[in-house]
Amino acid sequence: SSMQILDSLGLYKTSTWPTLLLACVAGVSAYQSIPRFPGPGVSRVATCGQRTPLHLKHLRDFSSDSRRFSGPSLSKKSMQRWKEIRTGVSMMQINDKTEIEKKLLYDDENSLENAKFQSYQGEIFCNRALNMKRIRAIGFDMDYTLAQYIPETFEILAIHGALEKLVKHMGYPEEILRLPEYDPNMFQRGLIIDKERGNIIKMDRHHYVKVAFHGMRAMEKEERLAVYGGQSQKDFSDSENFANIDTLFSLPDAFMYSQLVTFVDDNREKFPGIKSKTYKQIYKDVRRSVDLCHRDGVIKDKVAQDPGIYIQSEPGIVDMLRRYRRSGRKVFLLTNSLWDYTNVVMNFISGNRKKEDYTLDWLSLFDLVIVGANKPAFLENGKLPIFRVHTEDGRLSNLENALFDPPSQTLQEGKVFQGGNFNHLHYFMKDTVSAGEQVMYVGDHMFSDVIRGKRSLGWRTALVVPELEHEVDVMLREKIRSKRIQELRELRDELDEWVDRLSLLLVSCDEDEACALTERRESIASELAKAKEEIRTVKAVYAEELLMYHSAFHPVWGQMFKVGYQNSRFAQQVENYACLYTSKVSNLCLVSPEMNHRTQMDLMPHDQLEETPIRRILRARARNIVESLESGE
Repeated sequence: SSMQILDSLGLYKTSTWPTLLLACVAGVSAYQSIPRFPGPGVSRVATCGQRTPLHLKHLRDFSSDSRRFSGPSLSKKSMQRWKEIRTGVSMMQINDKTEIEKKLLYDDENSLENAKFQSYQGEIFCNRALNMKRIRAIGFDMDYTLAQYIPETFEILAIHGALEKLVKHMGYPEEILRLPEYDPNMFQRGLIIDKERGNIIKMDRHHYVKVAFHGMRAMEKEERLAVYGGQSQKDFSDSENFANIDTLFSLPDAFMYSQLVTFVDDNREKFPGIKSKTYKQIYKDVRRSVDLCHRDGVIKDKVAQDPGIYIQSEPGIVDMLRRYRRSGRKVFLLTNSLWDYTNVVMNFISGNRKKEDYTLDWLSLFDLVIVGANKPAFLENGKLPIFRVHTEDGRLSNLENALFDPPSQTLQEGKVFQGGNFNHLHYFMKDTVSAGEQVMYVGDHMFSDVIRGKRSLGWRTALVVPELEHEVDVMLREKIRSKRIQELRELRDELDEWVDRLSLLLVSCDEDEACALTERRESIASELAKAKEEIRTVKAVYAEELLMYHSAFHPVWGQMFKVGYQNSRFAQQVENYACLYTSKVSNLCLVSPEMNHRTQMDLMPHDQLEETPIRRILRARARNIVESLESGE
């Protein structure tokens, strides 16, 4: 068996995937070296199509047949893989993974090189067909959409400012100021904060929780299943107890919350100020402290002093905005940031790096600018008031009465406004836009920008996902491992089916007195034991490979768009609510403003019939029957 071979080589406890694969091969080869009872695909055609368990007389007939089928119904592809390993990989190559990868997984010599150098090229992906010719107005968020922040510098401003406020105003001890520095890579978007239990979790589209942390401690599988095994979809949508990490602004919150949960768990009795703090109260304190940092200028004042430290430079944005204005569409800016900060950021984006160079020229990129929008309320509450912003000094003046005038007249007096609601926006564009589906909004926030705009107003949506570049690059780089995982899945499925049929034969034999005490019964039992051992080996290799694959994306949370082989909850939201998605807004410049974005075909399992496990097994079984008949067996 596989384990015995490894042990004899002294490799069982230290085996890596090539060693284990060779062990699997040795196990499969072992099937061919012992007397066999007929496996799947023998010449008894009736057996293959039979819907009821095999009759006992078949076992007696099989036991007298000296010709044996060697092993399970492995597909032609799986059999070829094992043959390649047996004939093409020597023991000297066990530690040379690259050579094995080349040998097993690529049919032409250029494939490995192609996989190595492929990378994300700024593609715009389409979930729902969108003909841009029908879009008459296009709007943009600013923070993390037009302006991409540098996590190592920008997000740490929120951490430091919030921790100081927790100490000064909310009863936390000064010791929290000496907690480990912020790690911007600790968490990823799409996670959920369980405010009641102090946990952060990742789930798939079926709401199965695959990874969970309590504070900064990873939860074991048994603990995770005990807590979340019975959770329903409704439970996770409860905003009172759960919070979505659906924007990059939320990542510092998640990090700080996790640190404080662990700190309070370890020091609750030591510091009176935190003794009675619940996990939910800790979350409220974190949110309040971060909000205060945004309101009192701790964060944005620092950015305004030297934007280049905190904002990534992306020169293609200006050309993209001009291109869409020249196409005849209305172009608007809709941001929650206030005027003073918006002016700083947009000057930086426009190429004015120093404060003394700031101008209002960037306003020519837009037909309309709305700051302090207070999304998502802007998209839902049609009664919120709007004010005109006097750009020379930032003063506000009431605008409600002016809305009875023609939009062109109102905009002639200035096109920068604060607050308001979707009715005001539609009023300003009514000469061009007659329906919500003629508006496309580009943003980074799943809830405030995408879901609300689409659900409430029927807008078309484009989601900016900066992490997409990393996701695609790793996916392309890990093509070799991905292909190996798929082949291991196929082999596992085929061996699973073989074990099931051996088990059925053993049960049938035990029910037949003539078979139960014979050598035939011993042969079946021995076969089954060895098959189970082989499949355990394959499953162990598969689990290790899948873990390594996901760790290449993120060492803790894995691939952002996947949980195992399922789409993550975040991926499901992107698919359901974002008509388009891409890594950065300037990618819109790569295609024509008149582009007709078309979707790929949605596929269900039956649409991929030849890839389903049962189809592969049935096809291999039928092929073995034909080969047996042709050979005269």
